[in-house]
Amino acid sequence: MQNHTPRRPSWSALNIWMHWLIAALIVVQILDHDAMEDAWRNALRGASEGESDALMVWLHIGVGFTIFVFALVRLADRLIRGRPPHPEDEPVWALWLAKSVHALLYLALILMPISGLVAWFGGVEGAGSAHSLIWTIMLVLIGVHILGALTQHFIFRTNVLTRMVRPDSAGSGQ
Repeated sequence: MQNHTPRRPSWSALNIWMHWLIAALIVVQILDHDAMEDAWRNALRGASEGESDALMVWLHIGVGFTIFVFALVRLADRLIRGRPPHPEDEPVWALWLAKSVHALLYLALILMPISGLVAWFGGVEGAGSAHSLIWTIMLVLIGVHILGALTQHFIFRTNVLTRMVRPDSAGSGQ
């Protein structure tokens, strides 16, 4: 089956920056996670939030919404302008895994903020549970994503990792 998605030799500088900004913002969410969980438990009990809780809640919401927007922009860019080709000598299982992990990461990056907003502003406990489940799954996917990039670089010796650092790192990278 032929892929009709347009190809480009490397990621754009904007796409690379958004990738790393999303990564940095996820680190912020990791650091903010416990405070947000406490605020959620307090909200479910009907307890009022303190000033520091309110700041952490709004930080979490703002960062989550920013991740959501960046993920949509990256996904749109990928669908419209394509992506760099996968390495030619990549094993079929690695290609399948990479495509699956990327699709699931995009899905998580889109569903996380939606479920979080529905939980927080709608008070929907089920959405909060879904948000927590997606968070756990996303952390596993991020781990697989990082391992995949390192495997591409150190074991398969491709340019997959370097082209996410430099927009001009096209070619097969063998």
